[in-house]
Amino acid sequence: MKILVLAGGYDQIGLIEELKSRGHEVILADYFENPPAKKVADKHYQISTLDEAAVKDAAVKEQVDLITTACTDQALLTVAKVSEELGLPTYISYEKALAVTNKKYMKDIFIRAGIPTAKCRVYSDKEVFMQEKNTITYPSVVKPCDCNSSKGVIRVENEQELITAVNNAFTLSRSHLVIVEDYVEGEEVSIDVYADVEGAKVLSVSQTEKIGESKDSFTIFKSKYPVPMSERLQKRIAETAQQIADAFELKNCPILIQAIIYGDNISVIEFSARMGGGTKYKLIEYMSGIDIMKVYVNRILGDTAQIVNPIPSKKKIELNYVYAYNGVFTSLKNFDECLETGEIEAYYQYKESGAVIEKAKTSSDRVAGFLLLAEEEREMEEKRNYVLKKLDVLNERKESMMIKNIYGGGKDDE
Repeated sequence: MKILVLAGGYDQIGLIEELKSRGHEVILADYFENPPAKKVADKHYQISTLDEAAVKDAAVKEQVDLITTACTDQALLTVAKVSEELGLPTYISYEKALAVTNKKYMKDIFIRAGIPTAKCRVYSDKEVFMQEKNTITYPSVVKPCDCNSSKGVIRVENEQELITAVNNAFTLSRSHLVIVEDYVEGEEVSIDVYADVEGAKVLSVSQTEKIGESKDSFTIFKSKYPVPMSERLQKRIAETAQQIADAFELKNCPILIQAIIYGDNISVIEFSARMGGGTKYKLIEYMSGIDIMKVYVNRILGDTAQIVNPIPSKKKIELNYVYAYNGVFTSLKNFDECLETGEIEAYYQYKESGAVIEKAKTSSDRVAGFLLLAEEEREMEEKRNYVLKKLDVLNERKESMMIKNIYGGGKDDE
């Protein structure tokens, strides 16, 4: 088949390689001139994955048999829309894709289905917001309804912060919709699910740690496994995953749930009918033994009879994301050496040499990620602290630009 893949980041390399290993021709659509996945694709169109008309034109011109994406949120909506218009197969309809990529529609269904989630208000008009701002309690979280990579997501503590955050969110939201929701105290987790023919199967639950845990930072710097949980909470998580699959009528597809857990309770932040980004598909394999990229490709190629049987790992696992100060990224230092010695299990380079780093406040600015395995927590801490002294990110002057003080063990050179 001839397949059009939307988005050309590091995660899509895995998708394209899996498709090509099965003999398919892959055409890539990505806004950047030299995205990471371009080197493994057969052809590249430099177009935005959110430009439905341009994607449709490329699909018609190339006479593709399938349009797909993986590990990214908003491009899923384009896949569904254009596939329906061209009569091409897709595992998710446009109506469902809209519900799982726009937080307004998502929240509406959560509430109707009784899925536990924070109370919220949705605004499409700034004047209405200004009239109601005095009734909002603090802390609250402001979100654009349709952005990737935590863009515009801010915790606010007072009215001035609220107004600034809402104005920014309106600017970022393509649908001009903004959510203001109650802040829920607890531990944030990422729940990876595959809804197979038997139901929604929880593959893994990992703890999500964010830079500084500050009110204006929702940027993930670490995914950590396992998460200590009672049997009651494990059951509640599994029930919630099935609730979501039923409410959104999702079958034979991956589901990524972001949630807050506290005690034996769960509050769903949001979810999507996809795998997580940031090489989460690799982490899922370490945590559960399931090659979720292979399972996913089987599904988009038409296999609706798959059954997955996850086997939870007994090891301690961390995927640490690497961020950098502003500058031009040119190379990673000592990553190969640490891989060869076994000090790190694997590493993933998300940015190409020459990429301009402008900020470290969204997950799209990650430079790399490194994966650690250990038998117990003390060993993990020792490994992390040791490799952080060796690993580095260099700019065009061969100077260090890696931010190390976010990991709770490494120190910045500055």
